[in-house]
Amino acid sequence: MKKAITTLILLIIHAIPVLNAQQLNPTGICYVEVNNNNILNAGSYKLQTSGNYLFNVVNIFAANINYDTGRGRAYLSNNNNVTKVLTNADTYIKPLQNKGMKVVLTILGNHQGAGFCNFPTREAAKDFALQLAHTVNTYGLDGIDFDDEYSDYGQNGTGQPNDSSFVMLVQELRALLPDKIISFYYYGPAASKLSWNGLRVGDYINYSWNAMYGTFSAPNVPPLTKAQISPAAVWMGNTSNSTTTSLASQTKTGGYGLFLWYDLHGSNETAQLSAGTQTLYGQQTVLSTPLQSWTAGANCDAPIGLFTSNLTGTSAKLNWSAVGTNTYDVDYKLASATTWTSAATSISATSVTISGLTANSEYDWRIRTNCSVKSTYIFAPRFKSAGATTPSASTSLLLDGTSESGSAGNMNLNGSALSFEGWIKPSSFKSGSPYISSLMGTEVSDSNSAFLRLGDANLANNKLQFVVSINNIQQKLASVTALNANTWYHVAATYDGSAMKIYINGVLDATKSQTGNIASNGSFNVGYLYNTSRNFNGKIDEVRVWRRALSQTEISQKMCNVTLPATSLAAYWKFNEGSGSTVQDSSGNGVTLTLTGVDVSNWVTDIPCSTGTQKASASAENQKIKGSVLTSAKKQIRLYPNPVSASSPLTLSVPEEYNRGKLSVYNFNGSVVETKTLQAGNYSYDLSKLSIGNYIIRFESQDGSLKQTEKLIIK
Repeated sequence: MKKAITTLILLIIHAIPVLNAQQLNPTGICYVEVNNNNILNAGSYKLQTSGNYLFNVVNIFAANINYDTGRGRAYLSNNNNVTKVLTNADTYIKPLQNKGMKVVLTILGNHQGAGFCNFPTREAAKDFALQLAHTVNTYGLDGIDFDDEYSDYGQNGTGQPNDSSFVMLVQELRALLPDKIISFYYYGPAASKLSWNGLRVGDYINYSWNAMYGTFSAPNVPPLTKAQISPAAVWMGNTSNSTTTSLASQTKTGGYGLFLWYDLHGSNETAQLSAGTQTLYGQQTVLSTPLQSWTAGANCDAPIGLFTSNLTGTSAKLNWSAVGTNTYDVDYKLASATTWTSAATSISATSVTISGLTANSEYDWRIRTNCSVKSTYIFAPRFKSAGATTPSASTSLLLDGTSESGSAGNMNLNGSALSFEGWIKPSSFKSGSPYISSLMGTEVSDSNSAFLRLGDANLANNKLQFVVSINNIQQKLASVTALNANTWYHVAATYDGSAMKIYINGVLDATKSQTGNIASNGSFNVGYLYNTSRNFNGKIDEVRVWRRALSQTEISQKMCNVTLPATSLAAYWKFNEGSGSTVQDSSGNGVTLTLTGVDVSNWVTDIPCSTGTQKASASAENQKIKGSVLTSAKKQIRLYPNPVSASSPLTLSVPEEYNRGKLSVYNFNGSVVETKTLQAGNYSYDLSKLSIGNYIIRFESQDGSLKQTEKLIIK
């Protein structure tokens, strides 16, 4: 059924009636550089005898694909002149459409590293496709034209061109704009990235044209036919009239369906146009209306840094970065709706909370700046409201070690410091080379990576390995401790510019001196890195990514929860959803984790941090001990993990106010096994004096304000 639907879509694409009843053969395609010229002049030229308009498709040249380094996101940007055209569509776009012309927006690189060919994931490609589709629908355009120039791939930590990106982009855009024009200016890296995984760019676009002015060369974009291609390219004022006539003759003789005219000016171009139209149509070109001058539009930038936070089933907080001292208009809508609802008008804040949402539904939102004029809208990443009900018990996520994982999209972790942490309960470890189980991070290449995993070719499959790319080399640190299957562990890795460190259950386990900046900018994954044969098999919970190095105290005292907001917390996935294929980001940064291959069976109630049936809230984070339930909000000592393996370390954490308190250990016969005074801080308790079994731990502070009793299980 899916194949039949795809076939039908492709048939529709190549049968789209994009031109008017008086269309020419070959069809006239025109580019207007709106930085200098009035686009309305495209409607001034007609053929002398028939009275038909010469141009059937008019391209607004050009909007840009820019890069928001703070959010790691490609976004659509319109300069002051493109903004003037779009925001005054009734003046500059509709008059051409009323003459039977199609008005299309060209998208061009802007030296920021973002382009059509380096989207790291399908989610990133779809996000940009949504921005384009929203722009087309908001301003009444007839389509999108792609020009892969000036992207400067690799700038701002962006990736180099890959094979899948351009195909995914046009595929996603076609699904959003089934009856609009999508065309390709045949130039740049995109011209060599036209197929991937059995999919072809040509299956999703309408037209392509030669980009080398003054030459005749047919773009090779299968399965486009001659009717959808312009091998000729005329640059107005730069291509000679004799060459224009020659290109027209070759187009006519070759049976091609398009003829490209680039850079229509505000001066009379009838002489050069006639040099082509006399051969193409047997008619001279004439001016039907006076040409119009152009006044540049006023500058007014749309805000960037868009993200959604504080998601519930009925509300969400929309966030952005300020643009000077301007005000903003914000709208939102259900993804399936066509009408936008106003969330705020002329608001000076940098966030607004919307309410009345439908639970478990996808939403879009947009924002524009109010200057002396209004900017064009910029469109935020699509978000999903939370489910209608909260699960009765907190959950973790069970991954199968083969096809199940999560992706957070692109995450830029370049810099001199970072931390990874989370809870894992391995079900098994990889038994075949290279013995790797991937936990979290980014691995683009040896020169672009930062991740935490289990095992390696020369490392036991149940030992942690922390890897970062510094000076184009993967620097590696392995844990001393080997983990056991079916046991919960809190694992953490930090880098502070001078040392790499691994912590297990809040205790420093391994360290390595290291200097230099980390190079890590790419798709961030949980349970997957490099390929699916290295996927993690087990349960995972409470995953956090930080853009700073955590201290041992921070790690050991906040393993189960973090008080929010938290400085430099880049992403925080609690895995409390209990169902669905997405995990919301609790950090406030809107970094949704999209899950692959999961269903309801992957969500389990086996969790490492429990207070009754719920994970502790941030306000109650000091109430719990790993493996124990505390009933008082008062700070207490903590011991974890509990139960603990006799071969694993037991960690004791003593708050400052209970420094030099007394600890007594009793066996279940009531006999004292050990008594000692505890200093404030965190350290590993020596279990060598204790055999496997059950014990009672009693702690009393110096002033007697705390008398705490816990059960300890050694297995």
